Amino acid sequence: MEGVEYIYDEHGRIKGVIVPPELWEKIKERLFEPSKYRGIYKGKKDLEKSLRELRSEWERDF
Repeated sequence: MEGVEYIYDEHGRIKGVIVPPELWEKIKERLFEPSKYRGIYKGKKDLEKSLRELRSEWERDF
């Protein structure tokens, strides 16, 4: 992709990426924001953590 720059560590592994603002705006539109939806997920910032907590409520030792 044009304009995307990669930052590498001393071992050649990618440690970061610099993305042009125009591309970031396109990417940002695709990100899932649970706070946009109603119900139990409204206002949740860490959806995966919330889902794990809900799952643990249903796990039973029979």
